[in-house]
Amino acid sequence: MKREIRSSSIAGTAGVGAVIDVGQESFVIPGLDRWKQEQLRVIQLRRLSDRLKKVLKAPREGNPSLLVRRFPRAMFCEKCRRITMWKTELEKEGEEPKCPHEGCAGPLVPMRFVAACERGHLDDVDWRRWAHSGAHAKPGCRHYGKLKFVVDPTASTGGLASLKVECECGSWRSLEEIANKAIVKEVFPCCSGTHPWIVGSAETCPAAVVVLQRGATNLHYPDTISALDIPVDIEESPVSQFAEQVKAHGLFQKLLTFIRGTGNTKDLIDGFVTVIAQQVGCDEAVVLEIATAEVEGRAVTGGKMKSQLTGPVEQGVFLEEEWRTMRAALNAGEMISGTFAAVAEELDGAAPQWLRSLVERVLLIRRLREVRAYLGFQRVKPGPAERRVSPDVGHPENWLAATEVFGEGFVLALNFAALERWSKSLPASELNAIADLEKKRLDENFWFLPKVDPAFLAIHTLSHLLLRQVTFDCGYSSSSLRERIYFDRINQYAGLMIYTADADSEGSLGGLVRQGRSDRLARSIIAAVEQGRWCSSDPVCSETAGQGLGGFNHAACHACCLVSETSCTHANTLLDRRMLIDPAWGLLPRLGAEL
Repeated sequence: MKREIRSSSIAGTAGVGAVIDVGQESFVIPGLDRWKQEQLRVIQLRRLSDRLKKVLKAPREGNPSLLVRRFPRAMFCEKCRRITMWKTELEKEGEEPKCPHEGCAGPLVPMRFVAACERGHLDDVDWRRWAHSGAHAKPGCRHYGKLKFVVDPTASTGGLASLKVECECGSWRSLEEIANKAIVKEVFPCCSGTHPWIVGSAETCPAAVVVLQRGATNLHYPDTISALDIPVDIEESPVSQFAEQVKAHGLFQKLLTFIRGTGNTKDLIDGFVTVIAQQVGCDEAVVLEIATAEVEGRAVTGGKMKSQLTGPVEQGVFLEEEWRTMRAALNAGEMISGTFAAVAEELDGAAPQWLRSLVERVLLIRRLREVRAYLGFQRVKPGPAERRVSPDVGHPENWLAATEVFGEGFVLALNFAALERWSKSLPASELNAIADLEKKRLDENFWFLPKVDPAFLAIHTLSHLLLRQVTFDCGYSSSSLRERIYFDRINQYAGLMIYTADADSEGSLGGLVRQGRSDRLARSIIAAVEQGRWCSSDPVCSETAGQGLGGFNHAACHACCLVSETSCTHANTLLDRRMLIDPAWGLLPRLGAEL
């Protein structure tokens, strides 16, 4: 029996801590210490792995496997309706769970709700406690594991009110109030402090328990970081390149012990060196040199990357480096390396004035490689980065799950000076509204969103409109395209890139590059803007503020601006069509009238 997920999703939506459904079965992705190293391969991208100080690994080609754990363990039988807490000894190779009660053998289905907290913990709902709470509880029950999940035929309405968990003693409670935070806090006052894949270990957790559906989007917020494989001047030896990763490996200290020791330990040393080299992704001679230097007290020497890799590990650092590369390619006319090929392109001279005033230059990316690393996850509500749960929680590892994609795309270098002039000319009411959004972003810890800025809102909205239009023009599916926004008010640059992001193929069919050529790009941008002038949900859409996650959108909905979650780098937020097209103060009308 095959249970399959996309290999690229393990560094994102199906990363460590995620609950995934495969058919009628439900599983949780375990921590990195449970992953089989022989099923993984090392991904090389210096500018990312050096900053993270971690080796990046992805599933090998072919048919890699991943050992997962069933979750939730609480399941009910579709035949007899009894609830069973699943145990490993009940597992049968290649078979879906069956009811273990004698004479039944009906199919078991995972319970719909799970218990989580804002600190990342996850557990089954204590259904026995739930059934024995509320108005229909019977005191003194001594029955354990004798629960049923049934449909109440006497319920006046459908939905959760008609579903109840009942005990053999006669206690029962419906699920009508299962999402009521006050009731949940009363019934479950303490978080269990557990992760389902770590058995027999729990933390003391003061966070409130929240009951969520196992498929809820706020059950797992993946935190990822990505970098393009762009040409970088390197003056560094392999020894200094891999020193951090080798020293962080769990076997490194044992290797040092055998090197320092006496006797015939050569075979043991060779074995440790081989394992470390394979898992870090370097030559065995590099590992041995690093270990020998450590024993002898010598410093590992070597040059540094010319584009300095110091500073915090933030997405903006990589974007700034990439923009410098894009600008260099535009100035040179082209730039070609093993994984990056770009050539400058002129915008159609017949394009309207507003478009020629906004788009300064175009860069066609004929070959592109991107690596994305999975840093961890959060649950219930996104918070500060300190609340992020590491994928190696409970067992530190020297590597991170990652994925690489190959593709193509095009870059629009935008007129920053024009964007700046327009931003300063906005009405006071709009500037105040943007200031209020920025205050909300800071107060509510939406740390994963960039600073709320009118120019960014305009660029991001244009990117989404263009993504939707290009999907129709070039033939790629909407989920295989992705945006990358380059905007920095301090360094004064603005741009956007639309590129393919399909990890299962090289994605270089040429359609997206051709769409960026001078005879096509202008028409696509004009068509995208025209589509954005009207939404089938108008006037409701255009007049409604507070849409989307956290209420950061205005005049943006699924009918006009939103794209696939995998395509947007900012969670489909910070969008506002008015910033582009409002006839009184929008960016495009101002550009057309001003220049």
